[in-house]
Amino acid sequence: MTDASRSPEPMIRLESLTKRYPGQAVPAVDGITLDIPKGEIVVLVGPSGCGKTTVLKMINRLIEPTSGRVLIGGEDVTRADADELRRHIGYVIQQIGLFPHMTVAENVGMVPKLLRWEKQRIAARVDELLELVGLDPAEYRDRYPKELSGGQRQRVGVARALGADPPVMLMDEPFGAIDPITRDRLQNEFLRIQADVRKTIVFVTHDIDEAIKMGDRIAILREQSHIAQYDTPEAILTAPADGFVEDFIGAGAALKRLNLTRVREVPLDHWPAASVHEDRARLRRLLAESEQGSLLLLDEEDRPLRWVTARDLAREREPLHRVGLPATAVVEPHATLHDALDEMVTSTVGCAIVVDRRGRYQGVVDLGTVTSAIDEMRSDVRRRDRAVAEAEAAPGDAVGEVG
Repeated sequence: MTDASRSPEPMIRLESLTKRYPGQAVPAVDGITLDIPKGEIVVLVGPSGCGKTTVLKMINRLIEPTSGRVLIGGEDVTRADADELRRHIGYVIQQIGLFPHMTVAENVGMVPKLLRWEKQRIAARVDELLELVGLDPAEYRDRYPKELSGGQRQRVGVARALGADPPVMLMDEPFGAIDPITRDRLQNEFLRIQADVRKTIVFVTHDIDEAIKMGDRIAILREQSHIAQYDTPEAILTAPADGFVEDFIGAGAALKRLNLTRVREVPLDHWPAASVHEDRARLRRLLAESEQGSLLLLDEEDRPLRWVTARDLAREREPLHRVGLPATAVVEPHATLHDALDEMVTSTVGCAIVVDRRGRYQGVVDLGTVTSAIDEMRSDVRRRDRAVAEAEAAPGDAVGEVG
């Protein structure tokens, strides 16, 4: 265990937390001790059966611990009323768990209602949260779960967990049952939300790539929730504690580090772009003056619309919004470079279009951006390795000089 296991300001502290089930020779969770800093996402990741979900459920006492303590904000919650405790902890699960007979608004407002908030306050909170998770309240508040897609239901699940503005959220494989494209988008959307709300979050997953992307810190667990390593994603990728951690990370650690860098942290390239309503002669000039083979057309709101070539622009009889190819492969600034690389694979022009939250064009990320980031990562590792080697050599040198 590294120094990261003891934070100077833990919001949640697990002290020798243990769970034994009757008839089992070994405990499911064997004395885990862990500090979870305020405002951070701490991911519990490990092989199936290592007890990570059991740890999560002991925090809000869906499973009662056999021994040990859970402290939240310095208070021992193992002595608190369990029902009252759960009303102040947001909980998101893979199956979402929305009540099918309740509307979206009723689901999101359920905990505030249990806490006896006034109706007007609940309604305002519901609308605020639906907007936060990217669902138009006017369109979605009166719908039922069966009328939503899987991604929309998961967004409602997140909104419900935030209902009473809890300081702590527990998330158990929250994006595990969703298709990969929707999962990436929801992960990015959740990270955007977290940047605003700064909750203390314990997040369980079996996927090391998701852990690297989502976590401020990661606890890699062995059997019985013994901690193999607890540290930042970067430290785990560059300095795995032992062979177990190396095997769990798997091949391609350098590529996985692309999940540590956000699009907003790298310089964007600016592809030639213009309004779809521009004169074709000017569009041709823009394209001819650039080094690119395609021009990006934008709609009235500066949102990416079509990729067009000189040949497309020559098709005078067809309106511009119908020529060329759709402008796909879009990412937002909070997406990772790994997300951008995934989008580039599907792009017709070999780059990912970067847009702001309203979908307005900001620039592009291309393969050159990604390779530059990888080169910088390699340089960081070499600098760190040299510093470690020099630090290890220094004491011996000092002894030699004294002798």
